[in-house]
Order: sequence, then structure tokens, then C-alpha cells
Amino acid sequence: MNDLKNILIFGMGLMGGSLSLAIKKKYPHVRITGVVRSESSKQTIQKKNISHSVLTESEFYNTHKFSDFDFVVFSTPVRSVIEIIPKLPKLGNTIYTDLGSTKETILSAVNSHFDLPHHYVSSHPMCGSEHSGPEAAKEDLYQDKLCIVTKPEKAKQETVDFVRNFWEAIGSWTLEMEGKEHDETLSYLSHLPHILSTMLVNVAIENNVTKKQIENSTKPITGGGFRDMSRIAGSNPEMWLSIFEENRSHIYNSLNKYKTALEEMIEIFNPNGKIDLEKIRPIWERSLLAKEVIQKHK
Repeated sequence: MNDLKNILIFGMGLMGGSLSLAIKKKYPHVRITGVVRSESSKQTIQKKNISHSVLTESEFYNTHKFSDFDFVVFSTPVRSVIEIIPKLPKLGNTIYTDLGSTKETILSAVNSHFDLPHHYVSSHPMCGSEHSGPEAAKEDLYQDKLCIVTKPEKAKQETVDFVRNFWEAIGSWTLEMEGKEHDETLSYLSHLPHILSTMLVNVAIENNVTKKQIENSTKPITGGGFRDMSRIAGSNPEMWLSIFEENRSHIYNSLNKYKTALEEMIEIFNPNGKIDLEKIRPIWERSLLAKEVIQKHK
């Protein structure tokens, strides 16, 4: 890791900006170049001193090559990563990774482009936020967070080891996962929760009685449950629309599973019949056990 001299972070929003700050703290000898789409983002990064230098995309392509850097991190929506991959040199020593939240389409692009052993390994740090943009960047975003590492077909094992060591060096813990299993797992543990959170706040505000009480109160009248469940509602739509496009089939299946469970609960509360509270008890008990298992409390 100490051999790193020049790192390129392509995309400097919350994730890319926070990564730059984390690298600056851990590896003060490394020079970091950021790439952004807009002049306003460039000015924010310069003002906050997030990277050593920052370029717009057009400036980068006019003055640099990806092979100019030891390590390149793509921190942009999955669709744009897929568009960049065919532009990467097939040979050389530059190591590449991305922060994409879905993997199957990225791996497909990498496997199609690289016909020889290569240095591209995909990453997924599980440390987003309801905030977005370089203004929200913070150096400890990756501390004690999971980063899933996914190996394309012809990626060199030494590159996998490098990428895992990199994430662990800045404070994350790593786990290797195959691409399809990654996307199916995350459809339940990440993508479905964001959809449900967004739907929850929309349903709540559309109830006239609830809306009237909210508007008449000078302070929030929500309890902890609503605050917890609504925190991620509407997070960074550009990023999430890309995720939904790339992981459509797995998200569809997870929504259908949730729909079946929701319909079961709706029928229990149907006012046209007698409520059977004992049907709710096993649902509650299963959820308590499932929560402990998923969150590794037991």
C-alpha cells in the first residue's frame, strides 16, 4: 500500500469525497486527483480541500489518461461506470475498482472488455447516507463499515488482495461475494428498505387527518419508529434510479415477497371480520429472531 503515489477518484460526491478524506488521513504521502461533472462541485471540493487537485470530466479527458494513476476508483452511478469500462486500457499496472451498489452488469462489462488477466476488482462499501454531494463528505464514513469485494473472471488474485487490504487499511472490514448473489442479497437488505421508506412517508403525508395534524404542530409529532424508518426516504434519486435499473429483476422479486407478507397482514386487520391477534404473534416472534440473525446480535 505504501507504493501508492497517485490515486484518481472519478466522482466526488458523498462517497468519493469521503474516500478522498480517508485516504488523505491514512496516506498523507499519496496525491489524490478528483474528477467531477460540474464547476460548482469543483469549487466545493477546492474550498473544502477534499482532494489535492480536481478536474471536470472534460478537463480530465483532455489532459490525463487512466494509466497515469496507480489506483483508480469510480464513484459514479453504475450506468456511467459501465460506459467507462470499455475506455480502460487492457494492459498496464493501474488497479481499478468501483463503488457500485449492483454488480452483475459491471462484472459483465469487465468480463467482456478484459480478455487477459487484469487489475479490475469491484467494490461495494456499505456506508451511504441520506445526504449527498461533496458538502456531506466526512473522513470517517468508511470506518467500521462493510465493503463487499467482487472478483471478475480474469482478475488477478493479487489485485483482489490489494483491494481488500486497501479497504481494511482505511477502516472497513471486507467480504468477498459473487456478483449475482450480491445483487439478490442487497435487493432485500438495502434496495427494498429504501423503497419502503420512501413509500412510507408518501403514504403518511397523503392522509388528510395526519397531514392536518402535522401542519398544525410547530414540532414533529413522529415517534422514534417513524424517524428510524423514514431516515433514508428519497435519498439521492440519481443514484437510486441507476440501482433500480440495474437490479430490476431482483428488486421485483423482493417487492413481490413483501407484497405477499403485507397482504397477509392486511387480511388480519380486515374490519369486515373478527380480528385474530394470535395470527400476529408468530409474525412478531419471527421478526425478532430474524432481526437478531440479520444484525448478528446473536
